[in-house]
Amino acid sequence: MRKIFRFLLPLLLVGAGVVLFMQLKSSGPEEVPTVVTERRWPVEAVRVQFKELRPTVRLYGRVESPTESRIRSALSTDVGASFALVGQAVRQGEVLLQLDDMDATSALSQRQAELAEIEARIRSENSRYRNDLAALTQEQQLLALTQSALQRAEKLAQTQAGSQANVDNAREAVARQTLSLSSRRYAIEDHPPRLAQLQARRQQAAAQRDRATRDLERVRVTAPFAGRITAVHVSPGDRVHPGDRLVDLFDTTATEVRAQVPNRHLRTIRQSLADGVTISATAMMEGGEFALELTRLSAKIESGEGGVDAFFGFSNDRPPLELGRTMAVLVTLPPQTGVFALPATAIYGADSAYRIRDDRLERVRLQRVGGYRNGEWGTWSLFRGSALEAGDTLLANQLPNAVEGLSVEVISLRD
Repeated sequence: MRKIFRFLLPLLLVGAGVVLFMQLKSSGPEEVPTVVTERRWPVEAVRVQFKELRPTVRLYGRVESPTESRIRSALSTDVGASFALVGQAVRQGEVLLQLDDMDATSALSQRQAELAEIEARIRSENSRYRNDLAALTQEQQLLALTQSALQRAEKLAQTQAGSQANVDNAREAVARQTLSLSSRRYAIEDHPPRLAQLQARRQQAAAQRDRATRDLERVRVTAPFAGRITAVHVSPGDRVHPGDRLVDLFDTTATEVRAQVPNRHLRTIRQSLADGVTISATAMMEGGEFALELTRLSAKIESGEGGVDAFFGFSNDRPPLELGRTMAVLVTLPPQTGVFALPATAIYGADSAYRIRDDRLERVRLQRVGGYRNGEWGTWSLFRGSALEAGDTLLANQLPNAVEGLSVEVISLRD
């Protein structure tokens, strides 16, 4: 019996374990098959509406002034005093610098003395001419008398009543009087060229006097127009020479904005200017907006540039601007037909968007026309799309995992 028990004990233990396993297996939870549900991403959308809209182009401009003066010295002198400061606003005619006037005053006195001397010579020449005219008659009468005396002396010599010496003396008197009359006539005939010579010298002296007067006036360096000073190159005590720069300033009433227009927009802008259509623009600076208007295009393209410079004038009062200040300029172009506006968040890459059809994304290609001012400045653009139709819905926000076929749910729709 003991041997049989040893043989059956392991079998009984194995059988009990199998029974226990079967009971545990039958009492466990039943397996439920897993159902995979596709996630739908909540998105914002915008509806495509074809309209006639005015595209905008964002440029970057620089403040310039066509009236920018670089005042230079016209004299060799010392700087006496300076009243100019960089950034200072000045009125037209306001004194900027005072130069030493000693040399200029001496030169003016000398030129005035030279002119006075020549005018005195002209008066003397005119008096001499009047005297020659008066003496000419007397010279002619004296010649007639000497000729009569010669005739009498010759008659007396023929009758032996007079001597030959008297005849010779009478002939000598006629010769001297004839020579004196010829000299008087020459002096009268020579009066016009002598007077013309003196008048030319007077004109030359007057011009030198006027130049000296102008040089004396230039010792007071004044502002040629109302503006602001951008640079002062000298200080009191400096020695300046003709051509040296003194003060730089620009006309604040002539400031304009210079910006480069890309070549793709030049045809439209040129045609608008030729048709007399006003092209307006808006400049953004220091949190404010300033109205601009395109006045002209540059006539020259510098090497390496990709467009033509355009000049915009301020439509209203000019703000107090500094030369060289840069600012963003939003140019409004003529209206375009068959375009639609999209926010910047709806664009993927450079020229693509996603159309929502049957709650799934479908990638479409677009053609950008320009920017569009809708709400916040610079966040919308105008497009054309041959694959789109009016009423189509496009994805309006950025999805990091946006791919074609992605399931989405529109929670907000913009018109």
